[in-house]
Amino acid sequence: MKKTWLAVALALMTAGAEAQTVPPDRVLRMVPNADLQTLDPINTTAGVVSSHAQMIYDQLFGRDAEQRPQPQMVGAWSVSADALTWRFTLREGLAFHDGAPVTAEDVVVSLRRWGARDPHGRQIIAITTSLAADADGRTIVWQLRRPYALMLDALSKPAGNMPAIMPARIAAADPFTAIRDTIGSGPFIFVREEWVPGSTVVYRRNPAYVPRREPASGTAGGKVAHVDRVEWLNIANAQTSALALIQGELDYIESPGVDFLPLLQRRGMRIIRTNTLGAPGMIRMNHIHPPFNDPRARQALMQLVNQEEFLQAMFPEPSLYQVCHAFFVCGSPQETNAGVPAGLGSPAARERARQLLRESGYDGAPIVIMDPTDNPFMHAATLVLAQQMQSVGFRTDVQATDFASMAGRRANRRPPAEGGWHIGLTFWNGLGASDPVGNVPMAASCDAAWPGWPCDAAHQALIDSFPYAATAEERKRILDELHASAYRLVPYVPFGQWYLPSAVTPRISDVLAMPGIIIAWNIRKAAR
Repeated sequence: MKKTWLAVALALMTAGAEAQTVPPDRVLRMVPNADLQTLDPINTTAGVVSSHAQMIYDQLFGRDAEQRPQPQMVGAWSVSADALTWRFTLREGLAFHDGAPVTAEDVVVSLRRWGARDPHGRQIIAITTSLAADADGRTIVWQLRRPYALMLDALSKPAGNMPAIMPARIAAADPFTAIRDTIGSGPFIFVREEWVPGSTVVYRRNPAYVPRREPASGTAGGKVAHVDRVEWLNIANAQTSALALIQGELDYIESPGVDFLPLLQRRGMRIIRTNTLGAPGMIRMNHIHPPFNDPRARQALMQLVNQEEFLQAMFPEPSLYQVCHAFFVCGSPQETNAGVPAGLGSPAARERARQLLRESGYDGAPIVIMDPTDNPFMHAATLVLAQQMQSVGFRTDVQATDFASMAGRRANRRPPAEGGWHIGLTFWNGLGASDPVGNVPMAASCDAAWPGWPCDAAHQALIDSFPYAATAEERKRILDELHASAYRLVPYVPFGQWYLPSAVTPRISDVLAMPGIIIAWNIRKAAR
């Protein structure tokens, strides 16, 4: 049945006249790690939407493989000696998919919409005195009240509220309402008439795209499309996708089931790591209801969590994970262990957890833990958490749900007994989590914070001050203070870091690495 279903799905995807005329070696079939359900690159932090956005949009700056900002749509740029005035001039040859040239006004309107949603964008807009198109129609002039050291880092974000440039008529839309129009200027064009939510997404090569001359690296350099058509197929069953890859019906699986990695390797498939920073796991607590409105209860949870037990239950292969107590991701430039208590998860730490739990006034009420049973490794982690919590005196009420429903329920602020929640486990793109400003669950901005709603003015002030550090030394000092503050506040509890590889057929080469997204340009597919 699985094989028949896949054959039917592929037949439907290639039923159009355009698909039938594209040679097989010019078609790239991929399985992303989630279904594409929304098309707006600033309306969600979902990784699959960021991957979609990278296909069809461009941005002023890209990130190379070392996470350094590099000009992408920009031909020339400068910043004044006082770092208050930035000038960006667009390079020649930029055009939207409908043929209209990209203008400075398009950029200005796009950046204002992005600035209403993105953490960096909000900070920059708050200190903006002027953001306008110059008279030449190709230059953007951005004037600030105070220097913002992370300007290029913000403009080159490859994922999570990506600063995508779109036509001004589209970008003028309400930033809190998802757009449906997908006109961009990137190397691929979204084929709306072939989009089947829950099943297929199709892109075709943009023949008018003018790539940069530099070699491709991350989302920087020349975005050269070597295939004419890219098809995303949503296959929830890991066995089905693995067999389809082996049989040549697929070319690329972003996140193959870890249990099938040995089989794929034995059958000659290539296993590659494109996400160099992996994914940090996060135990998110609801800060507005007992017991986790008391920091001692949150600290108890921090003390009791034994990451190794989580990771062993989640993944069969130790090379796929590591214990990591760094809020800003192990292996990133922001990695620090400042303020980390000794021996987390040890027997002594669990004794400390029992004491903290008693001091918090916890009354023994059941702790509602949302359990996303459709995600095998998150389900396994949830069961480990419940067991560890019970060992120090928590009563737990594990409630089965699916990942999408859990994401919706997180927004419910009612008490857990009235449909709300106490705890939900999730994971984040390592690149986003490594950014002290872009790590959304780290924020402690009360009602404006990500669901869970941490609230701490001093902690939030450290986050807000980070981009204004004048020197590397000052930035490191703030980073260490923020990390130590996080271990006191406990906005969430890390439960490890993992690296799920991708799988490709031997016919695929030149796959670019970038944490949290899949990149289709630069990929070559050999003929059979």
